[in-house]
Amino acid sequence: MKPFGSGPFNGIRLGLTARLMAAMVLMAIAVVILDTTLTRWAFQARFLSYVNEQEQEAIAGLSERLQEMYGATGDWRALDTRRDLARLLTEDLREQPRARESARGAVPMGRFRATRLLLPRLHLLDADGNVVVGDQDNLPEGRRVHRSRIIVDGEIAGTLVIAPLHGLARESDRRFAAEYTRTMWWIAALASVLACAVGLALARYLLAPVRDIARGARELAQGRYETRLSVDRNDELGALARDFNVLAAGLESSRESRQRWLADVAHELRTPLAVLRAEIEALRDGIRPLDQAAMSALAGEAERLGHLADDLHELSLADAGALSYHFTRIDPLALLETAAERFQSRMELAGLTLEFERPAAEVPALLGDEDRLGQLLANLLENSLRYTESPGLVRLALECGVDRLTIHVEDGPPGVPEAEIPALFERFTRRESARDRASGGSGLGLAIARRIAEAHGGTLDAGSSALGGVHMLLCLPLTGPEPPP
Repeated sequence: MKPFGSGPFNGIRLGLTARLMAAMVLMAIAVVILDTTLTRWAFQARFLSYVNEQEQEAIAGLSERLQEMYGATGDWRALDTRRDLARLLTEDLREQPRARESARGAVPMGRFRATRLLLPRLHLLDADGNVVVGDQDNLPEGRRVHRSRIIVDGEIAGTLVIAPLHGLARESDRRFAAEYTRTMWWIAALASVLACAVGLALARYLLAPVRDIARGARELAQGRYETRLSVDRNDELGALARDFNVLAAGLESSRESRQRWLADVAHELRTPLAVLRAEIEALRDGIRPLDQAAMSALAGEAERLGHLADDLHELSLADAGALSYHFTRIDPLALLETAAERFQSRMELAGLTLEFERPAAEVPALLGDEDRLGQLLANLLENSLRYTESPGLVRLALECGVDRLTIHVEDGPPGVPEAEIPALFERFTRRESARDRASGGSGLGLAIARRIAEAHGGTLDAGSSALGGVHMLLCLPLTGPEPPP
């Protein structure tokens, strides 16, 4: 496979403009040379054909004179040399009406051409094929030889034979051909100059957006992701510029997201570390005694840091597609019953009621990872447990479709404004009414839950609940995720 940029100019340090212009000029010169050569050849071939046609017209007239002469004498004894043929040919050309020549589309040849060009190649044969006038040794043969039969009283009395011209014999014809060739070469030179000018203008027009894209790429490489290109074309280069702008916008959004991510992680780590630092300093200074309560507070903050680190690790694996899954046929109803039983006591302690609505029809088996789906349901129920006001209601429901299952998790107030619902699945997102870090989680549970749903070929969306809180809608295909292509 050839490397990128290989070509006839690969060893020469030329820019794209120079290369494109050189390619166009070389192509124009090649076309002009080919056109000039073919035109010159066609001109000479057509000119010789024109001369041969004129000579054939002259031979036709000479045949009529010879027919009259043979009819009067009955033999060819009156013709001894080419001079006699020249006399007859000259008389015919002088005496024939000009109208006959015009009707035939030809111009009278003139005595000079007839005697100097036609006669040396002209032979007269008798009825037996013997040479009457001409040189027996130079008698032309071949398919291109023109033969004009002389018919007298229905019988062949003789044949005029003439070989066609193969080149320009007259000096004036050669001078005309030379002038024509020089004119064609001047035209070729002018066309080459014009190709240079057009090639330079076209190269600048075509490569201007390429230079802009290259400049923008250098700015992106330097970290200026706000760079955008002006798009005023509707061709492929315009589409490339639009794709560049989309790429730059994506890089800028990724940088902002990464900065927010780092800021959120730093903020999440700062709170438990500050609490730990304050507790340790209080114990060291003797302000607080080292008792069971102090040890429990320190253990709680350490556990909170551990949960945050675990969630960050889980989310990083989910983003990279590195979470391990073991897909088997599982019972969805049993999975939901287990999740409800795990949270039932905690819901009651928090002053919440957990309702589980079972479907009336039989629930088919689901292809999925039981542990990961249990983690997903635990994250949804944990989210409702943390942020639903007491007394409140949390409802868990299961619907069975033809090829998919739908799981509903709804809770009571406080609700979330419609504009803020899509942000629930972003990292470190909590409701405004539950910003207290003591009761809030890491803000990563819903993001991890959506990654697990997508890994199963399903979706996880949120909306407003009829109970006054948030409605989580989990849709899972019964056949599991589609295999990769």
